[in-house]
Amino acid sequence: MTDLADRYGTRTSPRWLWWVVAGAGIAVGIAWAAWIALQPRPISTEVYSFEAVSDTQIDVQLEVIRPEPTAVTCSVYAQALDHSIVGEKTVTIPPSDREIVREGLTLTTTDRAVTAVVRSCEVAD
Repeated sequence: MTDLADRYGTRTSPRWLWWVVAGAGIAVGIAWAAWIALQPRPISTEVYSFEAVSDTQIDVQLEVIRPEPTAVTCSVYAQALDHSIVGEKTVTIPPSDREIVREGLTLTTTDRAVTAVVRSCEVAD
């Protein structure tokens, strides 16, 4: 009869090592999830709707999603058919108890605008 240790070899690392590695991996995963959960939620803004009223004016509805009722300053620009910027405006949206707010604004343009784009949106100073 053959000895099983000769046939299959012996264990080179102790069994408890895999439990320690698994426990460390789980601890790192929980720490990372907690760090992500505690980060402040960003402000999200998009153009909800727009209407080119004339060759020199475009009406824009912004939808702002903010987790806290803080004032927000947004910069919006209007583009012509050739993608040139034909109008720009920075507007401050006051604090609100609602998380989702729609704000209307009118941009004066130098040429007919075909779209409106949010350049930036951040917490007001």
